[in-house]
Amino acid sequence: MKRLVTLTLALAMAVSLLAACGSKGESSNDASAPTAQATATPSPTPTPIPYTPDVLTGLEQTPGDPADGQRITAIMVNNISNTGRQNARPQRGLSEAGILIESKVEGGITRFCALYDDVSSIPEVGPLRSGRDQFFQLVLPWNALYYHDGESVFTTEFIRDYDYSDLNIGGKSYFGVETHPQVSHRDNRGRDVALEHTEFTSGEEIQQAIDKYGIDMSRDYTSTFFDFVPYYESARTLDDGEAADTVSIRHSSSYRTYFDYDSTANQYLMSMYSPADGSVSATVDENNNTQLGFTNLVVLFTEIADYPGDSKGIQKVEYAYGGVGYYFYGGKAEYIRWQKGGPLEALRLFTGDGTETSLKINPGKTYLAVVDLDEYDGFHYEGAGQQVEDTDFTANSYVDSEGAD
Repeated sequence: MKRLVTLTLALAMAVSLLAACGSKGESSNDASAPTAQATATPSPTPTPIPYTPDVLTGLEQTPGDPADGQRITAIMVNNISNTGRQNARPQRGLSEAGILIESKVEGGITRFCALYDDVSSIPEVGPLRSGRDQFFQLVLPWNALYYHDGESVFTTEFIRDYDYSDLNIGGKSYFGVETHPQVSHRDNRGRDVALEHTEFTSGEEIQQAIDKYGIDMSRDYTSTFFDFVPYYESARTLDDGEAADTVSIRHSSSYRTYFDYDSTANQYLMSMYSPADGSVSATVDENNNTQLGFTNLVVLFTEIADYPGDSKGIQKVEYAYGGVGYYFYGGKAEYIRWQKGGPLEALRLFTGDGTETSLKINPGKTYLAVVDLDEYDGFHYEGAGQQVEDTDFTANSYVDSEGAD
């Protein structure tokens, strides 16, 4: 009997333990019971990289840089080189321009338009020369201060048509257009040269003109003149480009510009042919005796011809249809296309593959040449013993401007 009671109690205890175990298991599966959950650590929001490029070079602007938000200043500079008293070389102030534009103006002669981003840092520049509309049309979309001495009648028409008198310094009063005289000084540099090759200006004098005429030098856009590779990214390399250690540009039989690539400085160093003595010599800035050097070379081909009925042979540059050209960087060449359209449209560069992909150029100073299509036979570049192959630059190869943004 005692044994039976013991067995009964043992069985009851076993049943009780089983029930307790079952109850605990059910409780652990109860959805209402609290469970431990992993706490996700939120990813930090990446801080955007501030992009503050210089409008002309794409280089980084430091905080407080006076060029930030300041209107571009474009100065016309003489480039005549001839016998006797007709000689403007060497020029002053060109080595400090962010962009230097060269194009044919009349009688085969070329002229420069030097672009600066900050009036206060503009050195002595010159000799000054008269304005031409092929340069004005390139800076018009950027609302640049256009500084020169005199201008062609065709330039005055542009000034009138686009109501640009307030930003046109040194023009002429044709067609009822008012103009602001420039502030400048004369210096014959101890040489017997004609008066038109002796006029210079400077940032201080330009500021005097700005103050005198109450010119607003602020700009309300942040875009850059070219589509630059951001300065915080690696420079673009032209891996598929042809070698281009030397570049030769013929603007006319008497005006030719040459560049030699300096791999140490990663710059193209500039030289020019002189019709005065038939020599080629380094293009130096008389202010500092430094040879002009550029990170980028952009060469654009288009139709250039005399303005109809003009007795002086002033040149009309065709921008409306765009065209083709070359971009040089790092000792390499890349075939490109370009587009401008109307005078108010900014110059745009594209890759040469026909996709209308914007061409990225590297930050730095740029030489921009606008060259007559008829002078293509005199254009070439060489590198590693190989000369450029001829390209068929015909009207059919132009970029179609219809439907452009």
